[in-house]
Formats: sequence, C-alpha cells, structure tokens
Amino acid sequence: MTQTTKNLRQIFNETVKHQKKHDALIIPVTTINLLAYRNDLDIHFPEIHTNKKDMIDLSLAPYKISKIEGVNLPFDMTLESESFGCEIDMRDESNMPEVQKTPFKKAIDVEIPDDFTNTKRMNILYDAICDIRSNYPDLPIVIGIVGPFTLLGQLLGIEQLLKYIKLDYFEVEEALSVVVEALIEFIQKLETLDIDAVVVCEPSASCDLLDPNIFNQLLKGELEYIADETTKTNTILHVCGNTTQIIEDMLTSHYDVISIENVVSLNYVNEMRDKTKSDTLVAGNISTKTLLLGSTSDVRDEVFYALDNGIDILASSCSVPPYTPEVNVAEMVKARDEYYQTQK
Repeated sequence: MTQTTKNLRQIFNETVKHQKKHDALIIPVTTINLLAYRNDLDIHFPEIHTNKKDMIDLSLAPYKISKIEGVNLPFDMTLESESFGCEIDMRDESNMPEVQKTPFKKAIDVEIPDDFTNTKRMNILYDAICDIRSNYPDLPIVIGIVGPFTLLGQLLGIEQLLKYIKLDYFEVEEALSVVVEALIEFIQKLETLDIDAVVVCEPSASCDLLDPNIFNQLLKGELEYIADETTKTNTILHVCGNTTQIIEDMLTSHYDVISIENVVSLNYVNEMRDKTKSDTLVAGNISTKTLLLGSTSDVRDEVFYALDNGIDILASSCSVPPYTPEVNVAEMVKARDEYYQTQK
C-alpha cells in the first residue's frame, strides 16, 4: 500500500492498541530535522524554534519529501526548562538550543511556575499542532517531551544532579516529583489537541550516566506515574544509549511503546518481553550512524534485520543527524515496502 491509500493515523493507533495487525509503520519517534529539508524549504534554525510556520514546514518535511509516516515536533529539548524559568541560548543553524542559566541553586528550590504550560513558545507549539491536525487529519502526530530526570538535570545541571543523588537522595526524590507533576500538566494540555502519542525522552537516564539500580529505585516509579496519568493518547518511552540493563524496567513501566537504539539486541528485548509477559511494543532501531554515513544498501540491510527480528514500529535509533542524506531516510520506507512484498 502507498501512503495515499491508507489512513496512517488509524493504522498507528490500531497497532499501538493491539486492535489489528499491520505492516510496521515508519514513525518519527525522535526528530528528523535534516539540513537538506531546511535548505530545500529555505527555513533555518534557530528561527524554526519560535516561528509557527517554519516549525510546521520542517515537521512535515519527512512525510512530504521522504514518505515517513508521521510528524514529530518540537525540534529542541529546552521548551520545558524555559517554562521553568531557565534562560535559553537558541544557538544557531548547526547547534540546538541549550540551557544557559537556571533560577534554581538547589533541588529543594524547584517549583512549578503558574504559567508553566502557557509560555510564548508553548503556545507556538500548540498552534502548530492544531494547524497540522486540521490540514492532515489522517497523519499521526508525535510530540516529544523531555523526561523528568533529564529535565531535572537541565534545571540543576546534570553533574550537580548526579552528585545530589549521592548526597541528598530524598531531596532529589522530592524535586523529581515536582518535575513530574509539571510534565503531567503539559501532557494533559497536549491531550486536548488530538495528538497520537507523547514520547518521553530520557537521554540523561542512559546507563552510561545513571546507574541502572538508581533508574529502578528513583526513576521507574515516576515514569510509571506519567504513563498512568496519560489517558487520552499513546505513550512512548525513549532512553538513549545502551539500555540493555534497564530493558526489563522499561518494558514494565506501563508505556505502550519503548524506543531502543541499535546497540540493544532485539532478541534480548523479545526475551524480556516473554519473561515479563509485557505487551509493550518496540520501536527502533535503525542506526543513526548508518543513516548518516552508510549507503542505501546498508540502510536496507538494517531495516530487513529489524523486521526479521520482530520490530513493531520502524524508526531511527535516536534523533537523525542533520547532515544525514535524505536518500537514506527515504530508503527506510522503500526497504520496508520491499521487505513485505517479498513476504507475499
């Protein structure tokens, strides 16, 4: 089937809700903001982060140009920290926005501003979502939010947060709970906009940074709470890096889908699904390195391997690097179509 002959939104929701078996969709679980798209559309960072039309145009580019089967926005990870009162450096064409200054000196200082979900950039995002839904009613809309541990790391500094865990664990617990309440408030606002999924992105919860035991003790319960409180849209949990040691925790954190990187064995994930009797779907795990530096044949091989090993939703393993050739992004779709044609 081609994109013009199927309702991608319906297929996505039927897949995630286990209502009907479909061929694996290719969903932008994480962002795809290729420089090639930006140059073609003559839109650029940092304006895209604050201009509704540019944000919409870039979010639709993977669908319109490369036939990716959904949209993902926003394109940076500072929206929530800015709403907490942090000063943001919007950077430039080659660099993503980052927190420049935070109002919080200690974990105990963290509190939710009254206008947390009503800042200027939040409202630009809401308006962009509404316009996309109005004009593309059959397209899945996926919204990435910064996960609670990563967000708290932005508010306090990630190195400071890791030290805090050792020095004042209970203070970190309290601050994390505050951040979680803010994120739930944000998600509940997003749910009113008829989106199809929120992706809770936790780059700072990678096993490279956070001890897997701390993930289990400190973070898992908060992630479960976010998933449980998200009742009107689908939930996806993405943790960067090699998450092998926390896959069991991810699969049992109540999310509809987990997103994994290429360093994680799909066979192992499937073993853990069987062990935990989890019905959580798995998205991924096409290497961003292959997309950036490999050939279309390399991309094809990874797509075939993922499908052979039971991937439910095809996606890049993490955000696609800006300098990735567009033909490699498009190849994910072509390879998927070829794979299923050979199965018939």
